[in-house]
Amino acid sequence: MGKQARQRRQAPASSDGSSPVGDAIPWPSAISPGRWVDADGTSWRLRGGEPPVKRVEHLLRSPDVPVLHFYGPDAPTEVAAADREALWQRVRPYLRQTVQEPDDHTSFDVAEFKDDRRRYMLVIEESR
Repeated sequence: MGKQARQRRQAPASSDGSSPVGDAIPWPSAISPGRWVDADGTSWRLRGGEPPVKRVEHLLRSPDVPVLHFYGPDAPTEVAAADREALWQRVRPYLRQTVQEPDDHTSFDVAEFKDDRRRYMLVIEESR
């Protein structure tokens, strides 16, 4: 999947002043702009292109590496250490391109980020 911001279409609006028909809501992304500022004000920058699958697995299993999961128009969630294995089991087939289901339009973009203190962060952006 490309590294462009994803968009979701809203349902048609009624005459009560809600959103007009067909308005797209941009989904937040750290990968597209190549940078992210977290809640603590730390600035993270994209490090290279898409990391190899082994590197993603290594980062996901490193307790000192924050992992952000982006999905939908809401803010990303930080993945707790206890939930990382389940996320890895879900993401791994897509990164290895072994998903064969014709009706499955899920995709994952992953990227490694680094801050000025040379700490790493893994970003996983999911779309369906």
